[in-house]
Amino acid sequence: MKDYKVCILAGGVASQMGDLTKHVNVAVLPVNFKASISYIIEKFPEDVEIVIAVGHKKETVIDYLTLAHPNRNLKFVEVDKYMGPGTGPGYGLLCCKEHLQCPFVFAVSDTIILEEIPPPEENWFGVAPTKETEKYCTVKIKNNLVYQIDDKIKCDNKYLFVGWAGVKDYEHFWDALENNREPIKGEIQVSNGFKRLIEKRLVPVGFTWFDTGKIDSYKETNHNFSGVQAFDFSKSDEFIYFVDGKVIKFFADSNITKKRVERAKHLSGLVPEIERHIGNFYSYKKRDGQILYSILNSQIVNDFLQWAKRDLCKKVNLTESELFEFKEATQKFYYDKTTKRLEEFYNKTQITDDINNINGVQVPPLKDLLKKIDWNYICNPVPVKFHGDLQFDNILVNRDEKSHLTKFVLLDWRQDFGGLINAGDLYYDLAKLYGGMIISYQLIKKGDFSFDMSGSSIHYNYIIRNDLIEAKEEYESFIKKNNFDLDKIKIITSLIFLNMSPLHKEPFDLMLYYLGKSMLYKSLQNLENTSNSKK
Repeated sequence: MKDYKVCILAGGVASQMGDLTKHVNVAVLPVNFKASISYIIEKFPEDVEIVIAVGHKKETVIDYLTLAHPNRNLKFVEVDKYMGPGTGPGYGLLCCKEHLQCPFVFAVSDTIILEEIPPPEENWFGVAPTKETEKYCTVKIKNNLVYQIDDKIKCDNKYLFVGWAGVKDYEHFWDALENNREPIKGEIQVSNGFKRLIEKRLVPVGFTWFDTGKIDSYKETNHNFSGVQAFDFSKSDEFIYFVDGKVIKFFADSNITKKRVERAKHLSGLVPEIERHIGNFYSYKKRDGQILYSILNSQIVNDFLQWAKRDLCKKVNLTESELFEFKEATQKFYYDKTTKRLEEFYNKTQITDDINNINGVQVPPLKDLLKKIDWNYICNPVPVKFHGDLQFDNILVNRDEKSHLTKFVLLDWRQDFGGLINAGDLYYDLAKLYGGMIISYQLIKKGDFSFDMSGSSIHYNYIIRNDLIEAKEEYESFIKKNNFDLDKIKIITSLIFLNMSPLHKEPFDLMLYYLGKSMLYKSLQNLENTSNSKK
């Protein structure tokens, strides 16, 4: 069947999703690194026109689809009301009526279906078994026909409506929906139109469906599609998508997106080239290769360090006034940011800064340790091209087709350094890299760590593989050979762990805090002992 359209409702607020839909529409939330609406679009032939009702955070739906599916025939229809009484899926569908004067397939954007979708050669209603009738639109079926539709009431119906349907007799459907706008639980439902189609013949079609419109079911769907990590590293203000050979990044703060695009120009040849940038999104071609964490050995680590020294750690020449500004930015980045992040951590966790026994070592209060830091020493930067989040998860490794030599591409670069985009401190990149060799973020995501706390006593443990231990040894040897300051790197690394702590979920946030505190204590002791031995 050729002459039909598709309508996707992507206008609702999805109030049950919490912070996840604070910055994006629910249709754009990633499931295994692809927005749920992409799973819907990819079910249909490329020449089919798709009408999309947009409302809440409409720009995130439009911008994402512009980047993810540029060759699709998409028509966006703005829903003028998507919150409050009288709204709902039925109202959103009515807003699209003038564009759907033909048979069409209807789908809600927060449901993913596994099976192939039949065209609307007959009126069909997508169903699946249920035991909870009060939450859903449900149906009674006899002789393979739907003969009764009940919306969100307790009953003995065995099947729910999954939010997908085919409408052949569209004129009858629209007439019924237009003339019955009576809300059900405050919303106009699409069932008001489908009840009329029972008279014309409404066929049930069984589907395997996944709900992405409620926070628990969304997490379960992600687990089913991707085997989500044992420890959740996800953020509600930043997403990544892999669609049709492209990588798409989203940041809730559009200034971050703009700066990342601008920084990609400064890092030309070291990071992927940005192809498109719209609003809070940018995209680039997905590159082949493996993450460095996955293929660690001494030779590859050494090759990377030499490559980074030559191509990433290039000194940036600054004028006297630029250098002054750069030092001020470094002060903000190390001292001011640490102070702010620690305040966030204490407010979030209600932890009190005190003496702690951390893995058997008595450690003074953090405020006392911070006072011992020579901030002039730490904030004396070396301006270089910088990455900003240089760790093995963000380093892609491939081989040249002709020479078979190892090549590197840097991913997920930082947007600025204390507000500056043309230069950053060499020691921040070196410390970031070191931090990823002290703990394996790859294994942390798998839940391979433990944390326990009793009073002021702390115990944490995390798994480190031999290949990472050898990489750390290779790194420290490289630092010494090139006369870089390992003591300074260790102090900045400890500050990085402390800064990361409020950004993550419990118990990893607590482990990061006490790891940073313990490392800072040991690093300051070592620096003091080294200084005394030179006297």
